[in-house]
Amino acid sequence: MRRPDRRSLVPVLLPLLALSASARAGAGGKTKDPAPAARPPIEMHVGIKDLVYLGQPLADLQKKFPGAKTSPFSGQDDAVSVRIAAAGISCIAVGTPPDLKVASIGFNLDGAYEGIGEAPYRTGKGIGKGSTVNDLLEAYGQPDDVLGQQPRGPMHRPRPDDDASNPEMYQYKKTDGAVLTFFLVQDHMVRRVVMNDLGPLDEHVVKGRKKPSPSPRPSASPS
Repeated sequence: MRRPDRRSLVPVLLPLLALSASARAGAGGKTKDPAPAARPPIEMHVGIKDLVYLGQPLADLQKKFPGAKTSPFSGQDDAVSVRIAAAGISCIAVGTPPDLKVASIGFNLDGAYEGIGEAPYRTGKGIGKGSTVNDLLEAYGQPDDVLGQQPRGPMHRPRPDDDASNPEMYQYKKTDGAVLTFFLVQDHMVRRVVMNDLGPLDEHVVKGRKKPSPSPRPSASPS
């Protein structure tokens, strides 16, 4: 398995946070869970049209979800993480301030993730909570690549390749290669989906974090 490049990993490893639904009960003030038929589908390489999607202006996203919380991504002013609280969605928006646009979207499909709930959405081909890796392959075919995730730091332990508890990211590319969609699979179940618009992320997240160039070596003195 080849090692993924930084464009693949940087946005994917962000926490997939939750997003609050807009409908609320009048008397109790509790958030309503929309009927399944009323929920728009997640489209591969797009997101959810007219709700949260790649290329969406950050201002529009904040208008649709007034409870969205933003914070600078790695201290940058041209990239922000967007957190909204109850529907299992997180984003990265990048660009020239103040005109930032969504360049990465994550949907948490199954189970809590770092205290985040589940997104009440499914893809246009039915992948969502309860979907297995076989469902994913039947719906979308073989992925372009499968990327493995390993724990880091002192808890790192080698795992056998066939250990189903080891998360893997099934990567699908848009025809022109401009967008990657990852389905994270663990214990044979689809847990999360992340979509990355590579051009803006490369410009503002990857290239924006270049290491400083090393100091030039002194030339040898003539003898």
